[in-house]
Amino acid sequence: MSSSGEVERYVKDPSSLMELCHEVIERLDAERENGETAAMEVQLREIACAIDKLDKQGVPVPDALRAEKTRLAATLGVSAEATQALNHLADELEELLNELKERIGRTPEATSVKKKPHAKRSKSLKTDKRILHQLIIEALRHLGGSAPKNDVLKYMEEKLHGKLLPGDLEWREATNDQAWQNNACWERYAMTQDGTLKTGSPRGIWELSEDQR
Repeated sequence: MSSSGEVERYVKDPSSLMELCHEVIERLDAERENGETAAMEVQLREIACAIDKLDKQGVPVPDALRAEKTRLAATLGVSAEATQALNHLADELEELLNELKERIGRTPEATSVKKKPHAKRSKSLKTDKRILHQLIIEALRHLGGSAPKNDVLKYMEEKLHGKLLPGDLEWREATNDQAWQNNACWERYAMTQDGTLKTGSPRGIWELSEDQR
């Protein structure tokens, strides 16, 4: 949660908030865009096949070959994580923009078909991201170090039963989930950036880094 001082800064100068958003998007996009991505994907598949073939033949796999496979997987993983973050951010910003337009009366004129109003985000308290951080680690350790996203969230929901705050239950139309689930996904992304979770895991799989197991 932002401090009152940070919020006041953006209240006085909203353009600085837009600049920050642009910087975040630019950095994520720089990680996502790589003209060599397609070539690296082909190279990774070829190396993986070569290693698999050597293993089946009982031939020792050169360390350099394994190291190159790890390097390529990590590089491609960063790109995939950035793409996922940008898509998530786009959904969040779209919902925020719709809410802003409603607040200032810039919604389209009413039509014969009544549209479902966008739910405004409350200012109710939500579970601190540090708690979500620890629960993600706990869930993954309980589930063997890696697990599908839905299994992790299910474990977290059981642990948070009766403890969820009013703001946690707020529904997010853009991402089709509750606020605490959405925040857990953002925390998961932050954890891939600080090394707590692995990058480059299969889509939909959350995985602890080796030193967290």
